[in-house]
Amino acid sequence: MAVFALLAAAHTWPLASNPAHLSRNDNGDTLLNTWAIAWVAHQLPRDPAHLFDANIFYPERRTLGYSEAMVVQGVLAMPILAVGGSPVLAYNVLLMAGFALTGWAFYLLVRHWTGSEAAGYVSGSLAAFNSHTLVRLPHLQTQHVEFIPLMLFAFDRLVASRRMRDALLLGVGFALQGLTSVYLLVFSTWMLIFLGLARAREWVRRDVARMLVLFGAAAVTATVLLAPYVLAYYEVHRLTGFGRTADETEFFAGSWINYLSTGSRLHYNLWSAPFVGRSISATFPGVTAMVLACAALAWPDTRRSPRVQMCVVAAIGCAAVSMAPRTPIYPWLFRFIPLFSAVRVLAHIGQLVLLMIAIVAGFGVAALRTRWPNGRTWPMAGIVLCALVNLEALRAPLGYTPFSEIPAVYDVLAVDRGAVVAELPFYPPRSFFLNAPYMLNSTRHWRPILNGYSGFRSHSYDAAYEAARNFPAVQSLIKLHELGVTHIVVHADHFDPGFMEALGRTASLHVVAQAGAIHIYRLR
Repeated sequence: MAVFALLAAAHTWPLASNPAHLSRNDNGDTLLNTWAIAWVAHQLPRDPAHLFDANIFYPERRTLGYSEAMVVQGVLAMPILAVGGSPVLAYNVLLMAGFALTGWAFYLLVRHWTGSEAAGYVSGSLAAFNSHTLVRLPHLQTQHVEFIPLMLFAFDRLVASRRMRDALLLGVGFALQGLTSVYLLVFSTWMLIFLGLARAREWVRRDVARMLVLFGAAAVTATVLLAPYVLAYYEVHRLTGFGRTADETEFFAGSWINYLSTGSRLHYNLWSAPFVGRSISATFPGVTAMVLACAALAWPDTRRSPRVQMCVVAAIGCAAVSMAPRTPIYPWLFRFIPLFSAVRVLAHIGQLVLLMIAIVAGFGVAALRTRWPNGRTWPMAGIVLCALVNLEALRAPLGYTPFSEIPAVYDVLAVDRGAVVAELPFYPPRSFFLNAPYMLNSTRHWRPILNGYSGFRSHSYDAAYEAARNFPAVQSLIKLHELGVTHIVVHADHFDPGFMEALGRTASLHVVAQAGAIHIYRLR
């Protein structure tokens, strides 16, 4: 684990040098996900029944479900926030922890399957630090795939041993991975389908009825654990009509270009830059990974391994799914297979392709070890292979923006239990992503806010924008009052002096706090 923690620090450097004050807060998705894990950590121990009734887009319900809820990451953030760490610190720690846990989990799986330490380290490095994860730092869910090795381990044991405890372990692993991300829940489902097909001859040829019962037990276990989570997302769909369209998923489909796209310093500058701008999702496996994977498939002893075969089938199947929207039959597939409508960017399933390649490459390392001419030099060869895969993926040092703290002036809202807040400027619907900093601010008080940013924009946001557009005109004040607003936060540095003078002359606005450019008014 320590090795992967050090690698995580290296790949995200200089983040580890000051995780409390460096950030990617220049990206709206980083702020969205920082807010999300902070909300889960805040709400889950206090009122779990209303976990999804988050404080954005007031007065809408289930607004946590407008994007990734990341329940597992929120739980992991609880200790950091409980001791006074900021949400930004929690995000940064969990970012590095996701890399480290993923690498460690794949290391344990491949070491167990192959008996090779070097294979474990190479596979763990490829799974955690790759072209996909290292360009998606604002998406915390991407780095947390640490439960996929548990699923693979349990599935393999279930097919081989046919024991109920392995079925239950498979269900638990699937549920935990699903609770990190809706995308990963869907992608893991596709992976399991292909794993089942790859091992079908093995589990069908004897006592198929028992295997179906065990698969059913795994499904029931996962369903029970995921039911509140999935039902909350279904409720979002019922309340808002929110759903993906075939046109959306076609636009974000994968292609061969993705598998030539990487942001690594080595490959980007040499040849990959033209492909990065044209790709939807960076998914280049790396030269070392491809050579090792090909070696595993070239040597009969590894090629015949059921574990290698199921990973290869899963990789091919997931790649095919990512490109399915480009086929003529996709409208029919979209209509009859719900998994296609569950996510917008199908190209991101390429991450599962990389994970399967990482495992197969590990088998290649193990096979190479058995053929290595000098056993005494093998440890050094293993170190070189691990260094190569990390060097190929390396993007560090990365650029970050400074973060100090969420302004303490927001504490005045925390003590007013009835506060409903609107922050100005209130951005037009097409630019609602600019509300993301307000969401981070709200973690200081957790009062309902009309503002918000997520994967989906509520209809009420448009109405709130219209109400705030002519603020502080009388009609604007009346409309905001009718929407339930009690407090208005004005960022004076976004307005001219005449606007602020007009606020001072408005009888229905009373200043309750002010610090720097932030002015908080009570609407009377």
